[in-house]
Amino acid sequence: MAWTRIVGAASVAMVLAAASAGADAALVKYRMTGLVTQSGVFDDGTTVPEGSRVTVQLSYESRQPAFEMQRNEDGSGRAAYAFGAPFRFRVTVEGHQARAADFQVVLHNDLNQPFGDVFEVQAQGGAWVDGVWQAGTQFSVSLMSQGGRIDALRSLSLPKRLNEWSFDAFRAGRLAASGDRTLLMFDILQVKSTVCTEAQPGTDLCAD
Repeated sequence: MAWTRIVGAASVAMVLAAASAGADAALVKYRMTGLVTQSGVFDDGTTVPEGSRVTVQLSYESRQPAFEMQRNEDGSGRAAYAFGAPFRFRVTVEGHQARAADFQVVLHNDLNQPFGDVFEVQAQGGAWVDGVWQAGTQFSVSLMSQGGRIDALRSLSLPKRLNEWSFDAFRAGRLAASGDRTLLMFDILQVKSTVCTEAQPGTDLCAD
């Protein structure tokens, strides 16, 4: 989406950094729910009715180092974190499911000067759609706050919880097939989080 490039004009160099969240690492699991706003045609010839319920599952380790970090003197900037198995990024709706093998969590912390904060999950390297691998598939969820909000993102570290109502400008997701053909667009209405101090080895299941 175009607004993911809003920090491109910042006059600071990109720094590749291993930004650790420290000793208070956690397994973070989000469950987002929403409603379909638009549906394309899936491979089985069906479409999803507008207003259908959507569920998104997302998990990550909060101590994951950033593979890309742009930090300005005032604390604003951009950070990107990469994840794969056993962590998950999955959408389920009306008998259809898409899941990404690899995904990124991208944070834009602009301190609302002049833009709001952004929490975005992106899977651009393909996804499994209804059990079939589709290399050209893109899957994303984007949350963005209005200017003036100071409680959406407080840093460039991966958050353990999201103050969902601070992201009041835009909360939506999209699943697109090869060629940028929309399969699903949906609004996010609710975000719930679970935080565990430890995961079962090799899984994203809570051990505590």
